[in-house]
Amino acid sequence: MKGVDSSHVSTDALEAAKELACRTQAVVAVSGAVDLVTDGERVLGVSNGVPLMQKITATGCAVTALIAAFVALQPNLALEATCFALAVFGMAGEIGMEKANGPASLRMHLIDALYGLDKESVLSKINISKYD
Repeated sequence: MKGVDSSHVSTDALEAAKELACRTQAVVAVSGAVDLVTDGERVLGVSNGVPLMQKITATGCAVTALIAAFVALQPNLALEATCFALAVFGMAGEIGMEKANGPASLRMHLIDALYGLDKESVLSKINISKYD
């Protein structure tokens, strides 16, 4: 186990995530180059974000809080809300990376990008797809 420096990819955990989602009747997200989100039956992939985000301490905690906020607004659409939260956070990372020189400046620019996102930006940059 290496945590954020894991040498595994998100697809390595997909079957376990699907089983956990079925057993707990919850939505499970596995982060990676493509974030995978499942309710045990459906699987969606979110391809927003940049690799340097994994080098920033507490991004997992921050995106989890964002997921909680999105799901609180749409509890009957938890799978979709989770995907949208991951996509929005990833988009902020993409926008922040345009100005960043490393992980510390990416953290700052990511937060600024989250603050400045609008509906049009989100809808034009969102990258969610059905995962087979």
